[in-house]
Order: sequence, then C-alpha cells, then structure tokens
Amino acid sequence: MRKILLLLALVAPAAAAAQDTVPMSEAFRRGLAAGTRTTTGVPGPRYWQQSVSYRIRAELDPQSTLLRGSERIVYRNRSPDALGAIVLNLYQNIYSESVPRNRRAPNTGGVTLERVVAQGAALAEQPAARIGVMRPVERPAAGYAVEGTLARLILPRPLAPGDSAVLEIDWHHKVPPAPTFRTAWEDALGGRAFVVGQWYPQVATYDDVNGWDATPYLGDGEFYLEYGDFDVSLTLPAGWLVGATGTLANAAEVLSPQARARLEAAARSDSVVHVVTEADRAAESHMAGAKATWRFTARNVRDFAFATSDRYVWDAARAAVPTGAGGTRSIPIHVLYRPGAPGWERAWRYGQHAISFLSRTITPYVYEQATVAEGPISGMEYPMLVFIYRPEAAEDLQSVIAHELGHEWFPMLVGSDEAAYAWMDEGVNSYHEDRAHEDFFPATPPGGSVNSYLRVAGHDVEVPLMRHTDLVSPYGARTVAAYTKPAAVLLALRAVLGDSVFSRAMREHVRAWSYRHPQPWDFFNTFERVAGRDLDWFWRPWFYETGVLDQAVESVRPVDGGVEVVLRDRGDIAMPAFVTVTSAGGAVTQHVVPAEAWSGTRGARTATLRVPLSSATRVEIDARHFYPDVNRANNAWMP
Repeated sequence: MRKILLLLALVAPAAAAAQDTVPMSEAFRRGLAAGTRTTTGVPGPRYWQQSVSYRIRAELDPQSTLLRGSERIVYRNRSPDALGAIVLNLYQNIYSESVPRNRRAPNTGGVTLERVVAQGAALAEQPAARIGVMRPVERPAAGYAVEGTLARLILPRPLAPGDSAVLEIDWHHKVPPAPTFRTAWEDALGGRAFVVGQWYPQVATYDDVNGWDATPYLGDGEFYLEYGDFDVSLTLPAGWLVGATGTLANAAEVLSPQARARLEAAARSDSVVHVVTEADRAAESHMAGAKATWRFTARNVRDFAFATSDRYVWDAARAAVPTGAGGTRSIPIHVLYRPGAPGWERAWRYGQHAISFLSRTITPYVYEQATVAEGPISGMEYPMLVFIYRPEAAEDLQSVIAHELGHEWFPMLVGSDEAAYAWMDEGVNSYHEDRAHEDFFPATPPGGSVNSYLRVAGHDVEVPLMRHTDLVSPYGARTVAAYTKPAAVLLALRAVLGDSVFSRAMREHVRAWSYRHPQPWDFFNTFERVAGRDLDWFWRPWFYETGVLDQAVESVRPVDGGVEVVLRDRGDIAMPAFVTVTSAGGAVTQHVVPAEAWSGTRGARTATLRVPLSSATRVEIDARHFYPDVNRANNAWMP
C-alpha cells in the first residue's frame, strides 16, 4: 500500500486506552488470579473441566408421543472443590404451564422424574424452598428439588475432588407438538416425524469461572454443556428410521443387508447413494407390534439428539475433510427426509459442501459422521446431527444447512456458553455461513448478515452483543445481537487485521478451546495475541455498545503535489478507513487511515490524506464492502 500523508493531530495513546478499556467480569478476573485463565487467550496452567458419561435406554411411542427413559450418569469431579450437590437441567419442563419462559410453548406437562438415585441412595423430592435450586440454601435437607427447568440433588456425601458419583434417573414426558422451538413432532408430507432434543435429564455445567450454571431455560437462550460419552439405545416400532448423534453400533440388527451395502458404497462415493428409497419403504412389511432398538455411541460430545419417522428416505454420500498430513479422510453425510420436501433431493450436496468447505476454512471436521434431518424445526444443531425445516428456495435450504452444520465447530467443538454469549456460537457461525454461501453460490451478492444488521443499526431495538440472550428485548433484537451483527462485525475485523491474521487467530481460538469452555475475553485475548496488537478500541464499541459506523468522503480537490481527500467520520465508532483512489489514467491505489487518526468529536471527526496523483476520477471508502456502514451513499466521490 502507498504511504499516506495525514494532516491531523493524533489521539494521545494513554487517553485512548483509558477510554477504550474492555469491561471484564469479576468472575473472569478470579479465573486469571487462580491460573485457570490467561491474558493470552489460552487455558491457564490450572485450567480444569468436569466430565460426564451417560447410558440411556429410552422408548418412544409415536402414537401417544410418550418418551420414557432410564439413564445412568457417571459424573467426574475434576475441580478442586468438594461438591455437596449436583444441578440438573430438566429442559422439558419449559412445556409446563407454570414455568417462566420468553417464547410461546405448548403444554405437555413437562417431565416426570419417577426415580432418582445418587451414590447408591434413593433421593426423595423436597420442596424447592428447603433445598434452594437456583440459589442454594445453607444446610439443605437431603434429597432433591425441582424448580422450573432445574433440579438440585443434595448428595448423600460430598463429592471430593478427583472422585466420581453415579446417578440413576427414570423419567418420562411427551414430545411437544409443532409449532414450537428446537424439539417437536408433526404430521406432514404423508407421515409423522419427530426431531427430539433436550429430552433427557442432563447434568449442568460446573466451570472454573462461575461454578454451577444454575440458569433456567427460558426458551431464547440456548445451552452450556459438559463434554462426555454417550451410549444410547432407542426403541421404536419396527420400520422407523433413526438418525442421531454418534455412530450406529448395531446396524445389522436394524438395517437390511441392502441398506448396509449401500451405506458402505456411500462412504466411498462423491455422489449421492440412495440408502433407503420410497420404493424400499413401500416394500417393507413388519409384524404388528414389532419393535426395533437402535443403539448409538458417541465420545467426547456435549449433547445427544435424534430424529425419526416411518416415512423417511435416506440419502448419503461422503465429504472430503483435510488431514494434518496433507491428505484427506472421508466423512459420511446422511440425509433423512420425507418425500415431497422441496429441494431435499439436493440436501446431501449442501451438507457435503458445508463440511468440506468449513473444514478447509476453520479446522478439519472432528466427528465420525454428519446427519441432516428434515422435520418441524426451522434449524437446530446437535453433535453430528442437525434439524432442518422445508424452505422453498434452494439458496435458503443451502444456507440453513450450512449454518446448522457450522455449529459442529461452534459450539459443539468450541464449547462456549451459548445463553450468556450467543454471539460466540451464533455470530461466529453466521460469519462462516456467509462465507460458505458465497462459495456455493458465487453469483449471489455478498453481505447478507451485514444488510440484515443495517436494517436496525442505530435504532432502539438494538442491544449490545454482550447482553445475556434472555435479557434481550423482543421484536427481533435477539436475531441481530446473536446472529447478524456479530457476523458483520467479524467481517469488519477481518478487514482490519487482514485475511491471513484473521484466519490464523480464528484457528488458534479453535485449537486452544476445542472440547473446552471459552469466555469472551479468551476470544478477545487470542485475537490480540495473534495480531500482536491491542484491540480494545474495537471490542468495546462493537460488543458493549450500540453505536453506528458512518464514514464519508467529505471533499476531493487538487493541491500542490497531488490530490487532497478529506474524510469525515459521521458515526459513533472510530475505525480505520480503507480508501480506494482511481486516477484519470485508470490506475487504482489503496490507502489506509488508521483508527487513531480521527480527530474531533462524534460527527465532526475528520482526517485528511494527500495522494500523489495529478487528478482523481473516483474516491471510495470500503470498496470491498467489508464494513457495516449505515450510509453507503456518502462513501464514494466522483467529479
């Protein structure tokens, strides 16, 4: 780039640092002091994390929609603390009339706990006030209590550091009917389909920063989960196909020889293989009342979900994923859908592209398979499995599949607290979704997330990205704060840092926090370390405030020795200005005005640069459209 002659007074670095310091939670400061976190963005030398294993046996009755299960949980205390209690998430209680929520939901009665055993002793249910679920009380009574979507189990004896506790829980609930969020059943396309998530009692996260995450599930906020192993057996009527987290451990018991042979062929095929067709289903006949049990296993994942229907057909192909040795490995892509779902005959290709593209862009896909299941949920992610609805347009189907499969990296691999900091998974993932969409449909104009954010930028409905999702106002503010604005902001950060540094920082964040629990400051610190520069001036306005960016070309005039360009920052956020100047002869030069170069107050900040050209025919700020500038009409000048 050409050197710029700046005619302005620079902001004093000390004053800028004081003004732009990023707020940090006291809990994170304690993590720094304890050595579990660092100022460089990597886990500290004393970082620890809990571990949990589940063995679940469940049966779904598709007619009554009743799901009944029994689970054995092994919880390993790797913290330095003795734990007198364990907190459970009972997400299905959000479908109870008396439970607070911030989304509409049908009433199923929630989940019933039939039996709770901890450390070999049966626990009796107690009033919530006696135990204290969200706010523990002193000297609680033995047993367990349920309050909303949470339960707290008082253990018969404290769980010492390094020890483990075994829990046994029997339960049942009904799967909620559509329309609702994340999990549901529906009758459509000639048959019934279930997409089932948040369906089993689950141990809450206990981390090094905040301790127990006893945050109630209200609907908008998503999940913060421990990593562990799953061994899950699902019993359904024979003839119901099942897709789930993990790998199918008993294919010979539930699939025909023909289907198994086709799966083996799909594992070697870059094109679609029809594993189970509509004709295959029509030819099947099963004994009345016969059942089949599907067993899936998964290691080091943070959740388990499944999808099932007796009308599903099954397509499959492989996706190429790069390996560290410079080669590739094949990942099977499975697609389950009911015939008649628009565009779903191409869903395998969208899944194949997403896994391969994101593996090259972020880091190689780590799991054994990926399943895309059609059903009544517009889009939801789980380890190795995503739920997708039925958009009419092919571009929309590709986008939502790319988005949901992108969650296999954020938060399935990088296990952030989705509810508290939704931008860390939804926003980072939306950024990568945009890149995948542009790669698959190169003729499509870029800027989907940027344009979506700009519709509300500067309006009262906008809220800071660092606000907890359940505290965000309604009217679409969550979509902006969680998805589109952070995606737009990351694109701007890429422009500031350059493609290479940005990509390296993102990969380093994934490397450092794979299968771990990063906080926002870990993300911020990683990017600063890789970039080799302080970025608080960037983080504070974009993540903690709701100001807007509006850079303008104020004037262009000839002066001795060249062309003088006056730029004005009409917005709230001082950012570097990327200026493209085209000469009368057609030569194009690029110039950068650094963020600290703006002088003046809001709306009056100006910067002047001189370009050694005899004349200019066009001057434009941010010609690549990387910035979420609220008024592009003033970004370009022509005589």
